[in-house]
Amino acid sequence: MKKVARTVFMTIALLTVAGLLFAGGSKESDKPSDPAKKSYHIGFSLDTYTNVIQVEMARLIKEACDKRGYKLTITDGEKNASKQIDDIKSMIRMKVDAIIVLPINGHAVAEGVEAAYAAKIPISTVLRDMPTVKDKYLTFSGCDDVELGTIAGKWIVDAVKGEGNIVYITGTPGLSTAENRTKGFRSVVDQYPKIKIVAQQTAKYSRSEAMTVMEAILKANPDIKAIWCANDEMAGGAFQAIDAAKRNGILLGGANFQKDAYQRILSGDQHADITTPPQMVIAALDASIKFLEGGKVEKTLYYPLDLITKENVGKFQDQVY
Repeated sequence: MKKVARTVFMTIALLTVAGLLFAGGSKESDKPSDPAKKSYHIGFSLDTYTNVIQVEMARLIKEACDKRGYKLTITDGEKNASKQIDDIKSMIRMKVDAIIVLPINGHAVAEGVEAAYAAKIPISTVLRDMPTVKDKYLTFSGCDDVELGTIAGKWIVDAVKGEGNIVYITGTPGLSTAENRTKGFRSVVDQYPKIKIVAQQTAKYSRSEAMTVMEAILKANPDIKAIWCANDEMAGGAFQAIDAAKRNGILLGGANFQKDAYQRILSGDQHADITTPPQMVIAALDASIKFLEGGKVEKTLYYPLDLITKENVGKFQDQVY
């Protein structure tokens, strides 16, 4: 599959948004802005700054907007749907030209998308889809999470040779990423009657919660062959529990390809990962600008996915963040 150009992860401080209250022109939804306009004010509404992939997305879009001469406002929803809706409405009052949202919850934040649509400001969603307002957002840029879960399911089936006890640590209930990754994962694993899922439990994409969840699962299950965690934050927490319990023979898989997961794969502490490129935010930015300049935009923009193991990890170094 086509590789996606990536930049190495850099830690960034919380971006200051005060002072970015610039006005952009209002527009008709079927009548984009003046194609001759060279500068735009873009709003980016994050779920939270405590998540590594979201920090990297913020860095990437800031870098892109700085290079292109665009104004940028970034907000932190602090994992609170009401705050994220308020953030979006604040951007609407600023009269930004376009909004990109990484929703806390595709259902709970629908009001924000509806408000942008009513204000005739194009709004796109990234990483997590918002199917209930698909007719109101411009585009969804992300990965096919059903496919991602399917890739994970095939990996774990191969890893345990079609039989044995396994564990699945899921993402946050209600999020499209969590629901679709589970759908894909179970569609594969459930075909193998000799594979038993001894525990399927959420850790809400949190490293600390995954460690706590995994500690309890390990105590209750002395025989576990493999674990798949729906992101690398949870894989990191699961590894801490596995290591502390001295159960290092358990095979561990994750997703997103964070820097610490890359290092665990190199050391043999993690056995598989799946790419989830943060560059999807740039695709959403490009789609927004294309629309503003009179172009047609695809409703769904999917990035390709790759399974990473110790055998091929060297080919994906440019995708670590």
